Amino acid sequence: MAATRVHTAIFSPTGTTRRVVAAMAEGLGLEAPVLVHDLTYPPAAEKIETAEKDVLLIGAPVYAGRIAPLAAQRLQSLNGRKTAAVVIVVYGNREFDDALVELRDIAESLSYEVIAACSFIGEHSFSSADMPIALKRPDAADLDSAREFGKRIARKLKTGGQKRGPPMIPGNVPYLASVPCIPVTPKVDVDVCTLCGICEPMCPGAAITIADTLMMDAKRCIHCCACIKLCPVDALSMCAKPLLEKKKWLHDNCSSRKEPQLYI
Repeated sequence: MAATRVHTAIFSPTGTTRRVVAAMAEGLGLEAPVLVHDLTYPPAAEKIETAEKDVLLIGAPVYAGRIAPLAAQRLQSLNGRKTAAVVIVVYGNREFDDALVELRDIAESLSYEVIAACSFIGEHSFSSADMPIALKRPDAADLDSAREFGKRIARKLKTGGQKRGPPMIPGNVPYLASVPCIPVTPKVDVDVCTLCGICEPMCPGAAITIADTLMMDAKRCIHCCACIKLCPVDALSMCAKPLLEKKKWLHDNCSSRKEPQLYI
């Protein structure tokens, strides 16, 4: 059964997951506009409903080998009703560990029928000019791969793939323990910050408040580094020692190019 509409549900603070999912949706080749549900920012209270003849692409980033906890929380706004789904994780060139099986399980718990899964590489949130980690990924080759995978998904749907069950996906069940989030935030250079307000609405955890100064809530910060990458005057930086040590380790040990992994 061919799909009649494509939905995408994405959590993508720095845009890498968003780009991969958009390319895959393009590859599906449906004439109807893609219905985009961006879960990156605090969502509306209502449920997002999909129909049985739709297909949903669910994309989320990997944090320490698991689905970002805030992404898992935001995905609860979805209601599947036996909709075919593709689960997509994007990681920063280390490993995706148990994230893909976790996203599959989240989708199935919301009444989706997972028919395909994949992992892609995106520039790591901690990446910077002096310590690049998967710099400029996803690149053109990655996006071409996403489009081609979209074409394969479309073919599977046309041959009744919605009823074939999920593909075999690597990972541990039960999952490996998640790594607790370190309660620190990026450092604000008050002499440089212009209080322009760009970062405040772009913070997925609503950790930033701007009044007379820029204030950050360490309990809400998820270390996505979107604020650092978006700041037009480079007033924000990562200075906490545990995060700097992790950043250096990733730069030193995760430089070899990895490729997308596709399961259908």
